[in-house]
Amino acid sequence: MRYFEVEGDTPEEMYELFLREQKISAEFVTMEVIEQGSKGILGLGRKSAKVKMIFNDQEFYKRKIKLFLSDLLTKTGFNDYHIEVKEKLPNIYMDILTDEDEQELVGRGAAVLDSFQYIIDRVFRPTDELRFLVDVNNYRSRVIPPIVAKATKLAYSVKKSGKPAKLQPLAALVRREVHLAIKPIAGVTTLSNGNGVLKSISILPERKPAYHSRHRQ
Repeated sequence: MRYFEVEGDTPEEMYELFLREQKISAEFVTMEVIEQGSKGILGLGRKSAKVKMIFNDQEFYKRKIKLFLSDLLTKTGFNDYHIEVKEKLPNIYMDILTDEDEQELVGRGAAVLDSFQYIIDRVFRPTDELRFLVDVNNYRSRVIPPIVAKATKLAYSVKKSGKPAKLQPLAALVRREVHLAIKPIAGVTTLSNGNGVLKSISILPERKPAYHSRHRQ
């Protein structure tokens, strides 16, 4: 929810003006009157009305993004699908469920899925408290965790052996999860390599600072 305090002539006028200026449907906004206001006598003692607008941004963006994503899928030739909304706040997943070839919507290394996410992030910027994540057949929780687990295991191997290792090319949304998982592991660091959408991740042993002994003269 987002809240806006507004002052004006009458609560009704402010409500209509708020909806027009923000381009929001009335079903997503409720109003609480803080001060009714008064016209005064002959213009003297006039007091502005004060109201609180309560904007249900979560429901607003859920509806808007779902319609946008549905239109985008249809225009790109996908017809057999259903978009399921799953809330795991602060994340809201727009999961595209389909019996068609999943790989066409996910892409190699999740490149296509990453492109869908990029478009949603660029077009819609709701709030810092909410993030809308595009998914396909529960890919994010079904496929990404095993990749992260493999990377984590590899990181401990690099820490022990001191020899670097490299993962297969991955899209940004997968690389992000890998970087975050390995970051807390002391003694190793990660680095993305390559150009374009898909980049590989190198897991490197951290170099220890050289020790210089100092002799007394």
